[in-house]
Amino acid sequence: MARLSNLLLVVLAAATIFCVSADVLSYTATFVQCVSNASCPQGNPGRFNRTFALNDIVSPNLYLMVGDQLEFKLAVNVSIHPLTICQNSPLPKFCQGSNGTDVLNVPITVAGQTTSTTFTTAGTYYYGCNYHPGMGATITVFPNSVDSSSSNRHSKRAVAARFGARHQ
Repeated sequence: MARLSNLLLVVLAAATIFCVSADVLSYTATFVQCVSNASCPQGNPGRFNRTFALNDIVSPNLYLMVGDQLEFKLAVNVSIHPLTICQNSPLPKFCQGSNGTDVLNVPITVAGQTTSTTFTTAGTYYYGCNYHPGMGATITVFPNSVDSSSSNRHSKRAVAARFGARHQ
């Protein structure tokens, strides 16, 4: 019985060491004016000069960890600019024309709507308008490595926090 108790303690200790927690990163999305060749993302159509802002920051690149959930809550109506999270989108498209399995969320256009996705694979992803180029930015998802000490995770989390993410 003592051997079983010791084995259980070892298993619990190992699980605690290698446990990787996931976070929900929540952003409020607005659609704001930007300046062509200055604050507008690459490829932004001159006739619009508008892009998404997350927590009042114009088109920030985002940094997450595998297992994290990214959530957008739309604060304004954007009837012809569905906010989309995608993969396999060449720059500067930022999700323009994405469809099928490349779209990772339900695109949203109405104020008050929320959409989210959970990242299961490290890599580069995007968010932006599904109809127009240059209205978004990149999402970098870091792997959870075996040495994912809390200090390593917290340093990457600090990068995300610089861009106004609300962690839940």
